[in-house]
Amino acid sequence: MLSTPLSYQMITRDMSATLKRTAAQPDVKRATEYYKENIGKMTSVDGFLGNQRLYAYAMKAYGLEDMTYAKAFMRKVLDSDLSDAASFANKLVDKRYQDFAKAFSFLKPSAQSKDALADSKVKTVDDFLADDTLVAYATKAFGVDPPGTAANEKVFLKRILTSDPSDSSSFAAQQTKSAWKDFAAAFNFSKEGTVRVQTSAQTTSTVSSYLRQTIEGQAGKENEGVRLALYFERKAPTITSAYSILADPALLKVVQTTLGLSSQSGQADIDVQANYIKSKLDIKSLSDPDKLKKLLTRFTAMWEAANPSSTATTSVASLITGKSSAVMSANTLMSLQGLKLGGQ
Repeated sequence: MLSTPLSYQMITRDMSATLKRTAAQPDVKRATEYYKENIGKMTSVDGFLGNQRLYAYAMKAYGLEDMTYAKAFMRKVLDSDLSDAASFANKLVDKRYQDFAKAFSFLKPSAQSKDALADSKVKTVDDFLADDTLVAYATKAFGVDPPGTAANEKVFLKRILTSDPSDSSSFAAQQTKSAWKDFAAAFNFSKEGTVRVQTSAQTTSTVSSYLRQTIEGQAGKENEGVRLALYFERKAPTITSAYSILADPALLKVVQTTLGLSSQSGQADIDVQANYIKSKLDIKSLSDPDKLKKLLTRFTAMWEAANPSSTATTSVASLITGKSSAVMSANTLMSLQGLKLGGQ
């Protein structure tokens, strides 16, 4: 078995190539093709939850695979109004649920306020265009005025609303006034005229996330340390404070291992833990690819020291210190703990 540092390096050396290889795996390719072909056909939460292939793909993409069984719970997430701080998804500590709700919109078009749409029965673009009051409200809100006669206005608006704003060649994107593109994006109608669950950009993002989750999962079957390193790398841009780390067991495991801390340290007062992490880890440095790489190189080495992959692999001590040693000494560990990671 490859050592933790070497396995991690082989995966991340060219992540684009790794993603392509993963995407080409027969089972992954079939799942992705099915998702792309069918997610646009979903028009309701019931339909989405009832299609196990689509639903399971989406859950894995957002790191919620372990919660796939909890459909009643996920229904509440998908039914949440994210503009309402008191909604179910917004009250959950785990922000992955908010991300999931944002990515899969089964709610009404949301360009107007909640009050304006409270009694609306809008399900299709034709429903929307049939309501002159709603059309007037929406166009005024975006500062747009369709050209031509009253009859032609509806034709123009339908072409706008059924455009994909993320496609530079679409009707909405080609308009001189950029507000038309924003108008189309806000209402999120598909080319068939129904409210779509995802834009093409969101679908692409979901597929990318699924591939990354697949890579992490496959790596974890061989070496949990590699999975943790890949996860930390992916989540690094979202880490804004020591508390972000403490709120995520996987992130915390990486930091504890890198700093040589016992898992029992997690039982200490939360503020004490946060202050210690801040004293040893420069959080801002995580946005620097080179410094992040340095931290994860250290983590994978420390993980290998505690969880040797094979007696035939290169000693982790030699990777860090340049000296040949079968076991990392206590003095070496103590000296490593004395460094502030990411600092100058």
